[in-house]
Amino acid sequence: MAGKHYDAVIVGGGASGLAAAAELGMSSPGLDVLVLEKNEEPGRKIRATGSGRCNITNTAAAGYTEILKFFRRIGLMTRVYENGLVYPYSESAADVAALLISRAEELGVCIITGAEVTAVTANGRQDRSDGKGSREERSFEIRYSAKEADRAGRVRMTQKSVTADYVILALGGKAGPTYGTTGDGYRLARELGHSIVTPVPVLTSVECREWDPEHRPQAMMLAGTRTRGVVSLYRHPDGDWERGVEVFEEPGEIQFTKYGLSGICVFNMTRFMRFDRRAGESLEDFVIRADLFPDGNIRDFLRDRRSNAFPGEKTGEVLRTVLKDNIAAYVLETAGGAAACRHIGDKLLEDLNDAEIDAIGDAVHELTFHPAQLRGWKEAQATSGGVSLEEIDEVTGESRLVRDLYITGELADRDFPCGGFNLSNAWLTGIGAARDIHDKIQDQ
Repeated sequence: MAGKHYDAVIVGGGASGLAAAAELGMSSPGLDVLVLEKNEEPGRKIRATGSGRCNITNTAAAGYTEILKFFRRIGLMTRVYENGLVYPYSESAADVAALLISRAEELGVCIITGAEVTAVTANGRQDRSDGKGSREERSFEIRYSAKEADRAGRVRMTQKSVTADYVILALGGKAGPTYGTTGDGYRLARELGHSIVTPVPVLTSVECREWDPEHRPQAMMLAGTRTRGVVSLYRHPDGDWERGVEVFEEPGEIQFTKYGLSGICVFNMTRFMRFDRRAGESLEDFVIRADLFPDGNIRDFLRDRRSNAFPGEKTGEVLRTVLKDNIAAYVLETAGGAAACRHIGDKLLEDLNDAEIDAIGDAVHELTFHPAQLRGWKEAQATSGGVSLEEIDEVTGESRLVRDLYITGELADRDFPCGGFNLSNAWLTGIGAARDIHDKIQDQ
């Protein structure tokens, strides 16, 4: 038997769910609103964002001004950096989570933690009398499990249910499962008739084949080094290397790890590394290239130095004035293999020929890596995939299949680059769903 009836139930107490709860509390005082959160505390993932500082939004993000207006209304002071990143003035992610929770509760929103939703069903249309007159409404039933102590103090899981006029699914994607985002929302949405674009981890590091112990040169020598450069991603359809197409390019800090490549520019690149296994595609269709000297042409530099070389000046010594030692060593091994000059770094600069200079230039400007796999959900910052955007309203997040059902945040098939854009999407979609519910109620 169903328990209490609510005007709106929000499934998930993360960024989009808490934003929706606070917005409903502000715009529609008096509504019975319930948030069901499976963690023991809401906003766990918010507390971890931005390395604990919470990059709330970005001045280049869609809806940036609306997001700032919302946070000003709930009482959060922010600061904007020159690069467009926006943080709470305290630079504390915990403060943001705590403020969202306290404001929602002060506005009358009920938050139940430790409540894992097991099913959401749309029970069709029915007449319901709620003291405001009889209206024909859709009634959702939300079933969840929660811990409950019996008279002897023993804790056990109990099954409960509530009903609601409106439901917001704000369960997030699969990235960061330690914070509770384990893909629960996909099953709930699918059971309500929605189709799911296969979720994949993005904004994560890339493992590369060059780190295989048998590979030569051995890229493990790069581990622990960072350098500025430009990362490019090429896709080669059907293994046709002549028809390779550049699908991504971004400057930034490249981090060489013990397994491959990392850094914000690499994270952003992973959003473009999607493929369809059913169509025979794989990560082997991609190649990553790094330009380690984007401010000029290393070939011109080497030719000039060759013309003005000091007696005994070696090629490796010159390259180490441009690149860090271990990066220069790896580049020289790569170039030496291509130029059939194994010890090219030890060669006198004045004896370097044009073919060898070109080989070094290729290695510096197009250092090539072959992705083996993306790092998994534990390390990913975002999810690519989710509820198909064809099935939800782009502005309000309302389902096109089930009226009064809303899909917000990362549960929908939206993902964005680093820099506060994904969190902006969470706030904005939660606020948008709440405002649409408010407008519907006002029109009744």
